[in-house]
Amino acid sequence: MADFRKWFFAFAVLALISSFAVPASAQVTPALQCVANAGVPPTVRAEGLNELVGDLVLNCNGGTPTAPGGTVPQANVTIFLSTNITSRIDSNNFSEALLMFDEPHSLSNPAVPLSVCDPGNISLGVCTLLGPPAGSTGTGTYNPAIGGNGGVTRANVYQGRQTAANQVTFFGVPFDPPGTTTTRIVRVTNVRANANQLGVSSTLVPTQLTMYISVTGSTSVPINNPQQTVAFVQPGLVTSVVNTTGFTGTFIQCNDVNRAQALDPTSGTAFGGLPGGQQFTVRFQEGFGTAFKVRNINQVLNPTTAPTVTDVNQNVPGAVYNTEAGFQNNTIDPVPINPPGAVTGVSPTPVFPSVRNLQLAGVATQGTRLMVQFNNIPNGTQLFVPVRVNLVNALGGAVTGYAVLTTTDANGAGGFSAVPASSTAGGGVAAATVFNATATAVYEIEQSDPFNIERLNVPVAVAFVANVGNNLPAPGVQSTITGSFAPLSNIGTASTSAPEPRFAPSTTPRNDFIINQCSCNILFPFVTNQLGFDTGIAIANTTLDPFGTTPQQGTVTVNYYGTGVAPGFNQTTNATVKGGEELLFTLSGGGGLGLAATPGFQGYIIASARFQFCHALAFIQAAGALPTAPGASEAYLGIVLDAGGLNRTGQGGEVQAH
Repeated sequence: MADFRKWFFAFAVLALISSFAVPASAQVTPALQCVANAGVPPTVRAEGLNELVGDLVLNCNGGTPTAPGGTVPQANVTIFLSTNITSRIDSNNFSEALLMFDEPHSLSNPAVPLSVCDPGNISLGVCTLLGPPAGSTGTGTYNPAIGGNGGVTRANVYQGRQTAANQVTFFGVPFDPPGTTTTRIVRVTNVRANANQLGVSSTLVPTQLTMYISVTGSTSVPINNPQQTVAFVQPGLVTSVVNTTGFTGTFIQCNDVNRAQALDPTSGTAFGGLPGGQQFTVRFQEGFGTAFKVRNINQVLNPTTAPTVTDVNQNVPGAVYNTEAGFQNNTIDPVPINPPGAVTGVSPTPVFPSVRNLQLAGVATQGTRLMVQFNNIPNGTQLFVPVRVNLVNALGGAVTGYAVLTTTDANGAGGFSAVPASSTAGGGVAAATVFNATATAVYEIEQSDPFNIERLNVPVAVAFVANVGNNLPAPGVQSTITGSFAPLSNIGTASTSAPEPRFAPSTTPRNDFIINQCSCNILFPFVTNQLGFDTGIAIANTTLDPFGTTPQQGTVTVNYYGTGVAPGFNQTTNATVKGGEELLFTLSGGGGLGLAATPGFQGYIIASARFQFCHALAFIQAAGALPTAPGASEAYLGIVLDAGGLNRTGQGGEVQAH
């Protein structure tokens, strides 16, 4: 019994020691560890060289927080993309890409303002932090309202530097382990990418744009899932050319089109309906719902009918703005700060300083621009387009926004400047400036709906005054158009001055119109100057009439097929046949306007006149015989070879092709 009691006492002591040992092991602080995730990966445009990708976010726990007054360990945080990073840089390669701690100026930290590291030094961009005073909250390290940092304001925003084509590094970032009582949130934002470099997937799985993150330095930061998809690449634009009802894509050189508009661009007759009016429409349609974006959230907060040219801040971490601008903090905070209904109650914050181009971080140089490039424009023609075009729902046709014609350089770049209307036709039109047979029309999106597929239709009116004598407008030139995003660029890497956003040029021109020569072709199936006979021909230019037809004039080419001339022989008048006049000649003696005689010829003739309406008579007679001599002469009408359809009178009685 005594032995048992001894063993019982020993077991009790062992149990007591064990009970002390369990809590001691439970109090060991877990190591610092972060989990990476991508915040709302957007769909980006495959045409884009400078597309804003989704943020990458680290949620970190564990480690031992820096003691009050102690130096926070520093680290280099590097991100890599699966394509070129094209975020704006300054002359020292400082990037607009930003890293921020603990979501300052957001719903989770509404009273904590944004505070930039090293705001007074243009060249370093590195700063140190001390552990926060005892009793501060877990996010105190990065709260500029808390002192204890050696008289220097605590920073929560750090600027990256471009260190390779696809790499940005945030050097010397103070990385304070949060411990177990809070979560440290690290956000990387304002990263732009060359999506065009990746291309569009040929499978059902879209091309993914991937970001990798690495943290190295005086502190070790293990990261779970360091590779994240931050965007999906899809075609952003579908273009087409749609002809107006009744327009076949061709004009006739000798018929005026939109004559009043061509003579006076302020006359306001374009878009007045056919004949004339608009001939075709260039159609732009989104490839996905957010392909068309306004420049800045101010245009969403203030949906006016006039273009908004001023910006407001877009400075709430993690907010989705659906604009071309990124995280931007260089002006006043709007009310509300975020898109309507998303964030309220966030205190204003100081703007970023101008060092290292921080004042330009996230700023877009323009909203989405859509450019029509007109190529091979025939000499002597003008093009007119509206100065404002509505965006409509591609399904129902309801108006969802609008775009405004703006002046730009040849690539569609430059500050927004609305083109004034030259006339009020169709709500206001302007002439496209033609230079070296090319012209552009660039529209900037001012209002859009990110929750619908939208379409923008640009009607185009062609105008010219017929001048056949000078061969104007130039015939036989196939004009084409190319529709694309703008500005166009070949800069697919980070730049100090290239526009944001920017796009690769389109390579798919589409036919829009061609001008055909005015022509009237007549066959004389038998003519002769043999065996004592001669043939006389009369070709009348019948464009002068009481039906309002525009008088035309042009030369006549006579083509001879038969015996007595060389194969392929032809001759052309040395002057034009005017409306109401006739060309007269005989085979034996030639005739007016420089046509030479063709003695001994027998066969057939095809006459091609450079005017639209012609009729002709051939008269064969025995040499020296009077027209009344029995069996000595005959006459017939020339056969018009052209298709019917040019009915001047509006009646059914004219036998147009005999």
